[in-house]
Amino acid sequence: MWRSCAPSWAPPPVPVPVAFTLGARDVRAAGLAHCRRPPLPTGPVPVGSAAAPALHYPLGGGTDPAAWTALKALTEHLRTGGG
Repeated sequence: MWRSCAPSWAPPPVPVPVAFTLGARDVRAAGLAHCRRPPLPTGPVPVGSAAAPALHYPLGGGTDPAAWTALKALTEHLRTGGG
């Protein structure tokens, strides 16, 4: 015998992303100025050397499912770069 239950929210089966780091080679390919202006509430944190910076983008604390939307917007933004 099957029973039904009321719908309820369940957390995603995988962890929510908390950050995204773009390596120096990809920063150079997409263009540093473009990569520094993400569609996020906060800008990236530079890591590595000033001559070949990588950029670290914080997305959240690991509990907000909206981080997936932010990650998608960020990756689409970075793909539109081009040096």
